[in-house]
Amino acid sequence: MYPEIFGFVKSYGLMLAISFGLGLWLSVRRGRVHGLSSETIMDLVFGVLVSSIVGVRLMFVLTHLGDFDPWYRIFFIWDGGLTLYGGIGLATFTVWYMTRRRGIPFLVVADIFSPGVILGLGLTRIGCFLAGCCFGSPTDCACGVVFPAGSSPFEQYGPVPLFPAQLFGSFGGFLVFGLLLVLERVSNYRGATFGRFLLLYGISRFTVDFFRYYEPEQITALGLSNNQWISLGMMGGGLVVMIACRRSAAEREAGRG
Repeated sequence: MYPEIFGFVKSYGLMLAISFGLGLWLSVRRGRVHGLSSETIMDLVFGVLVSSIVGVRLMFVLTHLGDFDPWYRIFFIWDGGLTLYGGIGLATFTVWYMTRRRGIPFLVVADIFSPGVILGLGLTRIGCFLAGCCFGSPTDCACGVVFPAGSSPFEQYGPVPLFPAQLFGSFGGFLVFGLLLVLERVSNYRGATFGRFLLLYGISRFTVDFFRYYEPEQITALGLSNNQWISLGMMGGGLVVMIACRRSAAEREAGRG
């Protein structure tokens, strides 16, 4: 575990910065294919950056209201406490709002951004591993990792091997990234990549959460975490988007015929 690199650079912050940088570069390149200027893409990415930071903190606060005493500690984001789905949700709404104001089809931009977002998630989870957050549950498997004294995993379990849930999440992110690019070459229609992103990332997150530690209050009906229920909703939403967009594409194709 390396929460700091070179003695002063926060590893999580570094991976987050790399994630946004690569996501911006990839989105600008993909945007050109759809005739969108780099300035337009950068404006939208800036909106995503701000809204995702607000969203990840806001959702954590809403699901951990009893952890903030005094109340103004909710603004101490440097103390940790982020929930990824909050960032995805608010960023998606922000992109929808910004594209509507600019007269750009939302699904076109969602397709452009989706691979960059999931690539960033894969990189950011490496930052989680280096920082020691979002850790897994105890395991006897050979892949188990013992975190050092002073880290959050050590404070929770002591010198016990834990699933490297962060690296599982990172692998899932990179796998989904590759699948999105491959599937675009096989079958591509407006909204397809966004729908596949929702479905595949939902599956990945739902699976990884079986290996991750959560506070007891975060485990709800049927023994699933809050995030697993959100993952199920995300999977369902992805299927709906894919079916609806495929049907719309077929109707447009039939109309041309």
